[in-house]
Amino acid sequence: MKISPKRILYLDEVRSLAIILVVLGHLIRSFSHDFASWQICCGVFSLTRIGVPLFFTVSGALLLTRKHDIKQFLGKRFKRVVLPFAFWIIVYLILGVLIWHYEPTLEYFYGVIFGSHDLSSLFWFIWSLIGVYLLIPVLSSFIREYGDFGSKYLIIITIILSLLYTVGFFDVQQIKYDFRIIFNFFPVLGYFIMGSYFHNHKFKYSDNRMFLIGIAMFVVGIVGHFIKIYFKGLGGTGLVPVDFFDIFVVTETIGLFIAFKYANVKMISDKIKPIKEQTLGKIIVTFSSCSFGIYFSHYIIMLYLFDFGFMKWWGYKNLFIYFPLSAVIIIGICWILIYVMSKIPILKVGSGVK
Repeated sequence: MKISPKRILYLDEVRSLAIILVVLGHLIRSFSHDFASWQICCGVFSLTRIGVPLFFTVSGALLLTRKHDIKQFLGKRFKRVVLPFAFWIIVYLILGVLIWHYEPTLEYFYGVIFGSHDLSSLFWFIWSLIGVYLLIPVLSSFIREYGDFGSKYLIIITIILSLLYTVGFFDVQQIKYDFRIIFNFFPVLGYFIMGSYFHNHKFKYSDNRMFLIGIAMFVVGIVGHFIKIYFKGLGGTGLVPVDFFDIFVVTETIGLFIAFKYANVKMISDKIKPIKEQTLGKIIVTFSSCSFGIYFSHYIIMLYLFDFGFMKWWGYKNLFIYFPLSAVIIIGICWILIYVMSKIPILKVGSGVK
């Protein structure tokens, strides 16, 4: 496999990391069963929470500055997102009845499709993605017309809303009601806009300095994120998530995105070939292309293995051994599954591979 010159490898790296973090975030919940394990799991969870926001930043980087014909754009997104989604909705509905013995009621169908059922809680991401995609042609026109100023304007709104959310401004029910339209609009959209801006903007600082700025933002974000998760869940063993719109999650996500953009193996040694020219680069691109299918498949496989399979009691065993082992196994199974599906015409639609 030869990597296309048009391929932006760092975006594949971010997308690959994002799906790994998503899997780890879903998996780590099964390993928190006492105070000692809960503390470690909180630390892992504060990192993995940014998996989905990273997906949004990559999509924004690739889509927001392009000129889109609405019909063509929606047609491509339908094939890329809606068809795989429909495929996996059917898979989840059938397996829920056959394996978990859920009653095939109207409530069950509705819950699985819209992600309100425990079996398909990860589907919320797809509905958010579809919602933003409907606005992309209009938003991209705005950003192309107003350029950096337009992007900065929308980013400032996102940051202000994020800060207000973080300090509890929207905890007041009436305020949350009054701001419901803009509040529900910006959490996901903000990541698209920031991904586009930081991908396309030329900063006056050197690559090394931008890399260090990204790392600093990431560290500040993850420390604040961990502290909030820790004190929010203190007294129990459940991992209480911090919302994606929290300023610490935003800082952590964007910091890591910036760090990946400006990371360069030449920082280590001039003798090292760029990753794009190494076998590692080809592996990253292959894995990245399977990430959408891995997102859909990993959750149902994880649930099965922990409910009925050989991992049923792994959550109560040594965290340092069985957590990484289960992650490698589940990610490996899903990667092979999606790769094989992409080679079979009748199943390729469910793989999500282009």
